[in-house]
Amino acid sequence: MNDQNNSKITSVFLQNKNGIAAFLRFIKHIKLPKLFANLSDKRQKGKIDYSISSLALWAFSVCIFRQNSKNAFHCLLQNLESDERMGILNLLQIENGFNLPNYTTVDDALKNIHYDGLNNILFQLFEQLKKRKFFYNHLELLSGDSFLIGADGHWTHTYDQPHTCDENGNNNCPYCLPRKRYKGTPKEETYWVHMFVTFVLIFKDFSIPIYAYPLQSNQVNTSQSDDKLKQESELKAAHSVLQLIKDRFPKTKFLFLGDALYANAPFIKLCNGLNFEYKIVLKDNFKKVRKKCDELANLDFYKKSYTHKQKTKDKNDLILKNAAWFNNVQIEERLFTNVLKFSEKKEDENSKIISSYNGEWICSKKITQGNCFKEAKIARSRWLHEDVHNTLKNRGFDIKHDMARKNPNLLIFWKSMIFIALFVFEIFRHSTIAIKCRKNLTLTQFAKNLMHQLLKFSWDRIRGSPFLTKSKVQFRYVFARSP
Repeated sequence: MNDQNNSKITSVFLQNKNGIAAFLRFIKHIKLPKLFANLSDKRQKGKIDYSISSLALWAFSVCIFRQNSKNAFHCLLQNLESDERMGILNLLQIENGFNLPNYTTVDDALKNIHYDGLNNILFQLFEQLKKRKFFYNHLELLSGDSFLIGADGHWTHTYDQPHTCDENGNNNCPYCLPRKRYKGTPKEETYWVHMFVTFVLIFKDFSIPIYAYPLQSNQVNTSQSDDKLKQESELKAAHSVLQLIKDRFPKTKFLFLGDALYANAPFIKLCNGLNFEYKIVLKDNFKKVRKKCDELANLDFYKKSYTHKQKTKDKNDLILKNAAWFNNVQIEERLFTNVLKFSEKKEDENSKIISSYNGEWICSKKITQGNCFKEAKIARSRWLHEDVHNTLKNRGFDIKHDMARKNPNLLIFWKSMIFIALFVFEIFRHSTIAIKCRKNLTLTQFAKNLMHQLLKFSWDRIRGSPFLTKSKVQFRYVFARSP
């Protein structure tokens, strides 16, 4: 290895060495190996060569280092010299010998683990952050004293042929949702999709998953259109998962941000029952509510007392904000909500409109002149969580890649592991040491670079880093401050 042959350690090497050393310490800091050790292990006790934690860490490494596929990762490891294996052996906590597990060994051990076990790890990681006062020390991440939570569904796979069949050749994957192309024509054909509804905690410049819910075909009406299927799936998941989150974190305050799909009486009742705040896009699905607000908006009293305007400067640009609100609007008998209407227009120094925005939401919190613009800002942050799906598909995680085509449970396990990798990476990348070592690398490049450091740098030099030699290490973080 070139890094070992260099007699003089450059400052670049020192910086990178500390990067991978910090990552290894961070994994222990969040007790990830111990969390994986608690996963269900149904292997025969006399035939176990590697712990369930080591094998789960192997799968985790594929995902967090953005290795594209388990086969590519396996081939990479198999081609390592014995001295190059020391870093990955340390990460996987394999202490005896130099042999690394084959990916078939990994799959055989993990195939019987239910996705709930991995969702439980997401819950535990969030609990750790709370107990360590991570959010208390970074109040800029919170909206008041509440965590913003959003949900969105997305296809992860599309199959033109069944990827697993029974003895009669019929699709027997419980997660395959049948769809039709060219419906009602001679060319009509069936294909299948997998769908996850992801629940994420939303912060200013990043989001972390807290629960990943895979839909099963027996839970939804698969004969409806794609849009309606997605809507039913998201609502079905929300009614199940929000209750799980409340049960797990009964004292934690959450504020749900949703699109117009969630603007319905049953969901508002769910939020009220769980004591979740909400801000949900208002469109034509609440026609009576919108009609009532339109009537009130024409009254002089409302125009005078329930509207607010604001002008601010952004360098040479003028920002014009307008808000109107309507509190205690009836949805149905004994069910009320509050409505916020907001518009924003940015003009240049020549009064030319650069950009404009209009939004309406139903809100659990009463709107006032003092909070109307703040509440609009919170409501508008909903779109941030939608970038999670873009990251999962296009930034190295390759969630659409088929990790275990013939075993539905194992396939879902691999997808769920991606969410754990995303959670861990999003927190680690905001540490001061990660920011320093990343420099101008993209996040995908940074993840792959950590893998390169682990395999190609001298293990003796890596383990000499203060991050691994000190008995106590405190991680510090930097986040974008809210304006």
